[in-house]
Amino acid sequence: MLLQRVARTIGKYQMLRQGDVAGVAVSGGADSVCLAGVLRALAGQLGFRLHILHLNHGLRGAESDGDAAFVASLAEEWGLPWTIQRAELDTTHGNLEQEARRARQRFFAEATRTLGLSRVATGHTLSDQAETVLFRLVRGSGPGGLAGILPVTAEGLIRPLLEVERAEVRQWLGSQGLWWREDSSNLDLRFRRNVLRQRILPDLEEHVRAGSGRALARLASIAASEEDYWRESVEDAFRRSITGENPYIFNTIELRRLHPALIRRVLRLGLERTAGSLRRFTQEHVERLLRLVLQADGEGQAVLPGVTARRSFEWLRLAPPELERAADWAIGLPEPGRASAGPVTLEVVEDATVCPPPADGAECLYNVGRDWLDFDRLSFPLILRNLHAGDTYQPVGRDRPVKLKHLMQSERVPSWNRPDWPMIVSKGRIVWARRFGAAAWAAAGPGTRRVLRVGEVEGIRG
Repeated sequence: MLLQRVARTIGKYQMLRQGDVAGVAVSGGADSVCLAGVLRALAGQLGFRLHILHLNHGLRGAESDGDAAFVASLAEEWGLPWTIQRAELDTTHGNLEQEARRARQRFFAEATRTLGLSRVATGHTLSDQAETVLFRLVRGSGPGGLAGILPVTAEGLIRPLLEVERAEVRQWLGSQGLWWREDSSNLDLRFRRNVLRQRILPDLEEHVRAGSGRALARLASIAASEEDYWRESVEDAFRRSITGENPYIFNTIELRRLHPALIRRVLRLGLERTAGSLRRFTQEHVERLLRLVLQADGEGQAVLPGVTARRSFEWLRLAPPELERAADWAIGLPEPGRASAGPVTLEVVEDATVCPPPADGAECLYNVGRDWLDFDRLSFPLILRNLHAGDTYQPVGRDRPVKLKHLMQSERVPSWNRPDWPMIVSKGRIVWARRFGAAAWAAAGPGTRRVLRVGEVEGIRG
């Protein structure tokens, strides 16, 4: 009996507990009306309460308004509380299905917060699961994507009908004398899911193998179980291989110690956490990242949907595109003190503790560090700025000027750290650069009378 099967599904996945208040997403279509009816029949037995939710997308004019009125009437007839809202969708650009999905997610999250809901139930069926898995297969998803529609999500969505076929839904509605609304857009073959539903899956069932839908849903269940098994190992490998967060930076030497199957899952997790979801990615995107990890050459780039991956030396960075190139920045320092600009704060202070060279040749402070400048060789205001293309200077210890680009390559500075690299300039000449220290012409030496000490203030950004 369908009620018993749904009750088992609820128990198996711990979807609802006694005392919970479940929001029920009802569009007015057969699946959602069945969901509401089944949960209403089980509510007393399992000890939960219901609240009907409907979001009117307004995309079909009077038909959409009719759906909202139908849902309100159904909730009133059943004596259930209901909340109906109208969505304002941006239909001028982008994916309309995706925009509508985001609107529903916002609606469910707001309803959960304001109505005190424990979970929100949606009417996804086994048939929806089969369509999702088939679509992801042809789209190029990896093993993780084949898990399809999850019975319970981290956002609090539950799918009690996920082990019930669409045909069974309609049989149950007929046995209960319940009506539903038909959404005319479900027949629109401009939507890819409708092509799968109306043409591809029926052909598979009739001409390839009866039970294809159940086989695809079973594949999703197995994939979800295996992903759950992998989760702890992937998280542990992820943590061991990253050297920075926001954006994520991976040590490719650590990654290459892992089996390729685990590397793929670690990279997939990196994509998910960088982009916020995996909806826009396919397995081919993961494979492109894997090639960057495994290549011998330490440079390379892959531009993915909403994420730019860059390999530099032994590191791989995943970042949103907006982090790829920061704007140039600069600030004047009219006198010794603290200066903040871009991502850096420097202290340029006069230091009276530096002594002139003693007769016995013992070292003074300016011989110990590279960040000591001869005050009298400089002209204020000093300029704190980022690296510019072609910047060249001669650090202490070098016999000729050298491009900062070459210094950074020899010091294995990752390419994404270079644009914001801080330096100090006096009258157009570089006097100091991070890590490489003072310019030879501006460095404190035996004849120095007043010393400026340059130091980067840790933990403070400009």
